[in-house]
Amino acid sequence: MHPWRERLGRWFTPIARRSPLPPNAITVASLLLNLIATWLLVAGGRRPAFFLAAIVLVTLAGFGDALDGLVARVQGKETRFGDLLDHFCDRLSDSLLAAGWMFGNGVRESLLVAVTIAVMLDGYLGTQIEATFGSRHYESLGRGEFVLALIVFPIVSFILFSNGWAGLRFGGATVAEWMSILLLLFAVIGIVQRLVLARRMERP
Repeated sequence: MHPWRERLGRWFTPIARRSPLPPNAITVASLLLNLIATWLLVAGGRRPAFFLAAIVLVTLAGFGDALDGLVARVQGKETRFGDLLDHFCDRLSDSLLAAGWMFGNGVRESLLVAVTIAVMLDGYLGTQIEATFGSRHYESLGRGEFVLALIVFPIVSFILFSNGWAGLRFGGATVAEWMSILLLLFAVIGIVQRLVLARRMERP
């Protein structure tokens, strides 16, 4: 997702220069969109159309997450509190969206907890590397891939629930649970990549 981050930066720069909203307001607005999206994901099992509505909000919030830092840079409004607020909102959004999607799909609790923790730790390590080493790195699996998954996964959920297939099991797990395991795998890979990166940065 790193090349796309650079492209979005170029595309959004003119918008960022003219943005009437300060960066912290964009950060909070993105969080609110993700909170509403979480509720829609939780309720999607009862009304499948909510899964699709959540995609719109997650996408808008993702654009907001790309825009807030850019606004701060091009308008000279970068602050340490703004950076902290951005990271806090990202971690909160990621945890809630993952848990909300799994809860709405009836994923077993043990898997739900494991995936939520792994997603949170993957994001935390990215933030901690920046705090410890003073530089950002986007090469490993991280939030960009997670947001993409939270756009694709609800589409699958909508199809499953609309056709009465949500309860189908393969190898003792539902389709949503296999998707959750995939999300867990990606989060673990991201964690390992970031630990390796941190070890490499530690060497003189």
